[in-house]
Amino acid sequence: MQGQLNDMHPADLIQHACIDRKQARLVLEHEGQIAEIFFADGEIVHAALGDMQGKEVIFHVLNWQDGTFEMRTGDIAPQRSIHENWTEILLEGARLYDEAQTSIESTPQPQEAKPMAGKKKSELLAEALENLLTESSDIAGAAIVGIDGLVYSANVPQKGMDEAMVGAASAAILGLSKRSVQQLSRGGFKQTLIQGDDGNIIVAPINDEILFVALTPASVNLGMAFAEVRSIAKKLQDIL
Repeated sequence: MQGQLNDMHPADLIQHACIDRKQARLVLEHEGQIAEIFFADGEIVHAALGDMQGKEVIFHVLNWQDGTFEMRTGDIAPQRSIHENWTEILLEGARLYDEAQTSIESTPQPQEAKPMAGKKKSELLAEALENLLTESSDIAGAAIVGIDGLVYSANVPQKGMDEAMVGAASAAILGLSKRSVQQLSRGGFKQTLIQGDDGNIIVAPINDEILFVALTPASVNLGMAFAEVRSIAKKLQDIL
């Protein structure tokens, strides 16, 4: 498999390789730089870029917005330089990217600042999710997730459910959904519904960078669930 990075971001490629448990080598090229990332048994095992090795390579390529990629299945890593879970690496990479972007942004003009009623955005987001689950009989769990898989806030009461995996899976669902509607000429992405034996997953955009993810029981009234998703997405958009 090969293509352009502006069609499929490095984070999407890494997520798909890990979720599919591929044994593969991903070769990325950007402005004359060539990075290699090796996968095995659902994990990143090695990455190299020139003299750089390990997860620092992953952090570096997550900033690449254009270039080319090629996924070569069956290739074995020459060594192991990465031992951390792939979701932790992507989340840490997203955090570092956000910090770097924040440091170079200019201070917002006074007219752009909006009062937050004495609360931080993180508190308002958590409060909105808590209120949603308290008032709704259709939504059993919810999360606010960046398109890179970073979880901004989550309220997932189900025991044993990993919030980081919710974020990573949601970002992967978004990537596949956006590509699908584009390839099939269905316009822009609006919402995704995935139905399972034990319940449903609804993924809807809050804005261009952030998603709302709802988990529902299998017997839910989907019309009501969709309406609640639209309503909470609007509230979260106002907070953000």
